Amino acid sequence: MAGRLQSKTAIVTGAASGIGRAIATSFLREGARVALLDRDAAALSATVAHLGQAGTASACCDVTRADEVRGAVAAVADRLGPINVLVNNAGISIPGGLEEMDEADWDLVFAVNVKSVYLVSREVIPMMRAQGGGSIVNVASESAFIGFSMHPAYCASKAAVVHLSRSMAARYARDGIRTNALCPGTIDTPLYRDFIARQDDPAAVHKMVEAMHPLGIGTVDDIAPAAVFLASDESRYATGAPFLIDGGATAI
Repeated sequence: MAGRLQSKTAIVTGAASGIGRAIATSFLREGARVALLDRDAAALSATVAHLGQAGTASACCDVTRADEVRGAVAAVADRLGPINVLVNNAGISIPGGLEEMDEADWDLVFAVNVKSVYLVSREVIPMMRAQGGGSIVNVASESAFIGFSMHPAYCASKAAVVHLSRSMAARYARDGIRTNALCPGTIDTPLYRDFIARQDDPAAVHKMVEAMHPLGIGTVDDIAPAAVFLASDESRYATGAPFLIDGGATAI
């Protein structure tokens, strides 16, 4: 099918690379107007150039800062119209055990992975309510359900995203706003490659992670179609759910 998001306006955070870029690309293909938010100005410009200007807007924005989020959401809404779909995709992973990890790194992981969901959603929800509803997709992870020893902060933050999504779903269902948590498995993205590169034995860790997934390590194109489904009216009866697309990792 085509045009599944026709007439919808979406914001995708962390849209300059990886899963966010793939989601933005798929949304445009399905007829949505898409605003791309990212703090990496160079990567954002390259992504916008790749996608083309038609139906897009962009804002260089640190989604952990309330003032920047407020300005970015207002700017893209002025250009594209009120927001119907929000994908809170921005995320980082800083490996390190509880004893080794710096407090500042722990705080940064939670700021990017959890606080950003709060800040961006807070700006978008009033627009959705005024229009009679919308769809929020919070990108969590298989790590919300698996205790990976290499990155406790990431695991804890993504578990928080799942439960924040459930709370949002319960609160805003009567406003016609659905909130779901999209939970990818290990996906070949710049974030994953950076995580592997930080390990003492990158090849061994990569082999171990791959073995944990019966279907192997996924690609961004395995995740974007699920975001389209959750953003579209096809998922109108789904809210508060963790959607696992993890290559079977949590099945073993």
